[in-house]
Amino acid sequence: MKKQIMLLAIVLGGVFSLQAQEKQDSPSQSKQEVSPQIRKKGTDWSKQPIGYFYGGIGVGYILSTEDVEGLPDSAMTTGLEWRLGMSRYYNRWGWGVLVQQFRIKQSFPLTDGYQTATLEDVGRLLYIAPQFTGRWVLGEKLTIYGAVGWGWLRDEETAKIGGSGDITATANTLGGNFTVGLEYRLNSVIGLSVDAGLIGGELGKMKVDDDELQAFFDEAYTGKMDASRLYATAGVHIYIWKKK
Repeated sequence: MKKQIMLLAIVLGGVFSLQAQEKQDSPSQSKQEVSPQIRKKGTDWSKQPIGYFYGGIGVGYILSTEDVEGLPDSAMTTGLEWRLGMSRYYNRWGWGVLVQQFRIKQSFPLTDGYQTATLEDVGRLLYIAPQFTGRWVLGEKLTIYGAVGWGWLRDEETAKIGGSGDITATANTLGGNFTVGLEYRLNSVIGLSVDAGLIGGELGKMKVDDDELQAFFDEAYTGKMDASRLYATAGVHIYIWKKK
């Protein structure tokens, strides 16, 4: 009887020992099994292009315009926007160069109470700047990108009244820019993009190639003129890949 009791005790002790061992091993195994599932997968930058050349076209909107008597309030505010440039990335962050221009052409009737003439005005706002760029990969084909920069802003206005010759006025300043966009990669060569942004800067007195008008500008404008504009464009990306 004692031998049976001792044998039973040994067997029960072994069972309890095994159960305790299984309980100790189970959490560690479950952790090992779960950890690969919950581990966040990072972006494989070797599968992403290291940069691209881009071009786009769209619409620009001048945020602030000078009130000119005889012209409608909406005059010279909305026009054509185009942009060219390139971006070079080192994984998520990188640098780039931007060349962008806003162009508008409008005609207005002018009258002094006795006679009427037509004013034809072509305005151009050219912007050239280096940029700091970033990108966030959303999936195999979708990427959000952004850029900020500081560069040269040039305003050029060409006007003609009636049958008179052209009169050109120019002004230059430094300004900043901000862009955010969405890219869809069609293949390894080309992708489509949509973006929106802001270019801002304040212009001083314009230099006019007419002495009488120059005197008028010097007297009429004593401060700064806001040349800030919003824009939205659609375009293409031509990709650059790392050489293997």
